[in-house]
Amino acid sequence: MRAQKAVINFSRIKDNALANAAQHIVIKMTGNANFAAPTPSLETLQIAITLYAAALIKAKDGSKVDTADKNAKRRQLEALLYSLGAYVNMTVESDLVKLDSSGFTLTKVPAPVGILDAPNLNINYGNNPGEVGFNISIVPKARGYKLLYTTLPEPQTDAEWSTQIVSKTKGILNHLKPQTKYRFKATALSAEANKMNLYNYSQPLEIFVP
Repeated sequence: MRAQKAVINFSRIKDNALANAAQHIVIKMTGNANFAAPTPSLETLQIAITLYAAALIKAKDGSKVDTADKNAKRRQLEALLYSLGAYVNMTVESDLVKLDSSGFTLTKVPAPVGILDAPNLNINYGNNPGEVGFNISIVPKARGYKLLYTTLPEPQTDAEWSTQIVSKTKGILNHLKPQTKYRFKATALSAEANKMNLYNYSQPLEIFVP
């Protein structure tokens, strides 16, 4: 699972929210034993916050020059926060308690998807010999789908089936052996299913490929 980190990119935060977020970080890190030597210093960051806040107020009803000055001071503040966030991430590594004490917003960790439900599978005749179309029902959170097919008699293990990984739920399988009966089944893919090699398959379908 991917480790959580401090979010150090502030480019999408609104102007007023940026000043508040930066001030919160200064408050949380001041006197914080987890961060003995912040780089840049909290004093430097506080100066940048004060200058940015003043420029923000001035730009509200000010000129284009005032707006340009506000934007420049915002970029300076963002750069300091980026550097400080990098220091935080390097200092605490994977210690979430220390990381949370910094005042930085933390990255989200995707919740495990688990083994997904079996999809429904439809197989129909194609336009050419040795060709069929497939239609797999959508399974929420699936990373893709695995389509298995084999001539009969069916092999003893799934590893002996022919396999095609697809990202779309509709498509064409070709290069099959004409005038032959095939069996098909499909499953939805997830990181956990792939790791454990454990899948829920659709009900197998048999079709005579013309």
